[in-house]
Amino acid sequence: MSGPKLRDDILISVCFTDAYVPDTAVPHIAATAEILKNNYRYWEILVVNETGYDTAMEEALITVPNVRYLSVVRGLDNSQRRVIAASEAIGDFVVITSVNEVNSFDIPAMIDEAQDYNAVVLGQRKAMVMAEPFIAILGRASGFQASTRDMQTITIPRTALNRLLNDANPVLALRFPPRDNSLTVLRRAPDVKGAVTVHESTWVARTTSRSDLLLRMVTEAGPSLLSAVALFSAFMFVSAVLFAIYVVVIYLTKTDIAEGWTTLSLSISGMLAFLGAALFAICVTLRKAMEIIRGRTVDYLVAERSSVDLFESVSNALNVDTDGTEKLEDRQEAPAPTALVHKRSAGGAP
Repeated sequence: MSGPKLRDDILISVCFTDAYVPDTAVPHIAATAEILKNNYRYWEILVVNETGYDTAMEEALITVPNVRYLSVVRGLDNSQRRVIAASEAIGDFVVITSVNEVNSFDIPAMIDEAQDYNAVVLGQRKAMVMAEPFIAILGRASGFQASTRDMQTITIPRTALNRLLNDANPVLALRFPPRDNSLTVLRRAPDVKGAVTVHESTWVARTTSRSDLLLRMVTEAGPSLLSAVALFSAFMFVSAVLFAIYVVVIYLTKTDIAEGWTTLSLSISGMLAFLGAALFAICVTLRKAMEIIRGRTVDYLVAERSSVDLFESVSNALNVDTDGTEKLEDRQEAPAPTALVHKRSAGGAP
């Protein structure tokens, strides 16, 4: 009796970027592989890790099918490894998760929801009351939907993933989706309560990663801050001009003016007007420069090892004959006529 029919209309990529300890990480990865195997015909699992863990992780993952192990340079935090995983994934739907969260979610259900609504599906937990207002304000200023409720597990359709990777700051875009009306973002609470396990990374690593995200958000909020400063500078310039007009009117209409008041007032208003105009010009110029500048692409990938063979099942199902492959390889293809090649390269018809 045949088993349940597997979906063969989409390719799924599931990415792990925090698999450090094989003894604890591999069981979660193997369980995820079993879930994908029972639901989809075409799927892959990407494990992104720093170089140096290769031998131990490869030996542990040797029994897990369809795994791509990516070694990256040292010094990258988890958020940067998420960008690498998303860039290397080839699936129609890409799930980026962590070892300690993957058991909390029904991955096939998240994928179905993302496909049904053509939306980014993001895991959501309870908010941290103290930090939530600050993160929300900073996220709004930087243009991202930032919240302490957002978890690391996210499911992204291919079209949305391409947009997020092309964002000016893909590190933030993959962690907190941008504020874009054309990008649908759905939140999903954990399907299994209490399934979140202890972090494998150290407290220092987690703090460093969160601090990096915070600094990136502050940096992305730069244009908004510059706009606020520019508005304040414009207000200061207008106030200085109005005050100078007021001083001139008083000088022309009043006779009992304190000695030196007119000169001092005009000097102060002139200085404030100059500072306001200069600061306004600087802020506007810097904002324009920040909008133009985009980060350059850096290749952090060191090596890749893979056990993925997506098309083996297709070859067996279609009964493709590969016996004549060696004979075809031994044949030498006859060169095309020189005149014909010349005509085609010149743009003429044969």
